Amino acid sequence: MNNDVAIRSVVMESKPKTKIVCTLGPSCRSVSMIEKLLKAGLNVARFNFSHGSHDYHQETLDNLRAAMINTGIFCAVMLDTKGPEIRTGFLKDGKVQLKQGEEITITTDYDIKGDEKLISMSYKKLAEDVKPGMVILCADGTISFTVLSCDLETGLVHCRCENSAVLGERKNVNLPGVVVDLPTLTDKDKEDILQWGVPNKIDMIALSFVRKGSDLVE
Repeated sequence: MNNDVAIRSVVMESKPKTKIVCTLGPSCRSVSMIEKLLKAGLNVARFNFSHGSHDYHQETLDNLRAAMINTGIFCAVMLDTKGPEIRTGFLKDGKVQLKQGEEITITTDYDIKGDEKLISMSYKKLAEDVKPGMVILCADGTISFTVLSCDLETGLVHCRCENSAVLGERKNVNLPGVVVDLPTLTDKDKEDILQWGVPNKIDMIALSFVRKGSDLVE
């Protein structure tokens, strides 16, 4: 009896409980590569809808299903929504060299093409929501600006660069400490879920940038 209990406990402890989630991107979306991922322990295939068209993701999903048939290994499908993103705008030369200690102005006029003195960001309420002393992070946090002043009439935010770096176009922006006034579930997210996720009977949705419980009600 004791031996049976001991054996069961060993079997239960050795059974993996943590799921392995992998993003199926450009370098790992072929049938042969997905087969290798499945054999290595892939449990959930993440489809990143911040990038790629529905046709692109459909091709990847078809490859995943073919790989599951070939290997006999099941894998769940996750649709990861793009969510409410803030991004920097376009630049005159495609990129700009920022220097530590220099001042720069941020506008929410997304039509302008920026330079080392003026760049744009896509969040219209930027000047309202940030305050002097706050930090604005760009490009996955690799570029940092400290807010010096905000002009509510013009919507301009004056900042100081905290590190020297090259800023490219359309880089993501993070506003630490700010409750951003953007919908958690965007029109694009709804379209992705209804037009791609539902017809494909996906297993789960990863809702990006959830900030409060009510975000999940819709």
